[in-house]
Amino acid sequence: MQQPVLTRRLLIRLIVVVVAIGLPIYLLTSTVLSAWVFGMGAGNVKYATTWRDRFERFDDPESAQAAYSAVEAKRFPNGEWVFGVSSDSHGSHWGGTIVVRDSTGKIHAYFGHVCGPRRLEHSTFGNSNSLKEFYESREWSQFKFQEYDFSR
Repeated sequence: MQQPVLTRRLLIRLIVVVVAIGLPIYLLTSTVLSAWVFGMGAGNVKYATTWRDRFERFDDPESAQAAYSAVEAKRFPNGEWVFGVSSDSHGSHWGGTIVVRDSTGKIHAYFGHVCGPRRLEHSTFGNSNSLKEFYESREWSQFKFQEYDFSR
């Protein structure tokens, strides 16, 4: 008869320990609170490298979007396309990264200020009608993006 009480107490203690350790770790690494404590994200090499590795296997935006819901894409009127992901600077100190793959097969990563989730769809793709216009967009300089060199 005493085993259920002992098991219940052990379970409650385990939950308390998990919450006491896990909650602070989560709050300090993955939330707006982490951006407030550590500063806004301005680029993350691990995020960029992870997405570069994922993007290497896709030859079109639709395949990438089917595999990952975070992928944003745009097909331009001239047939060119670009797809990518963005990590919000305000959401975590790990944010501030945009990774894209384009119809030339090149993969680029940019570190800077990513203002809001799904930044590519909401702003960076903007009114671009070609890859040239996309890469020359005012957004890149306005938010102080610097291209990350994967060969480092």
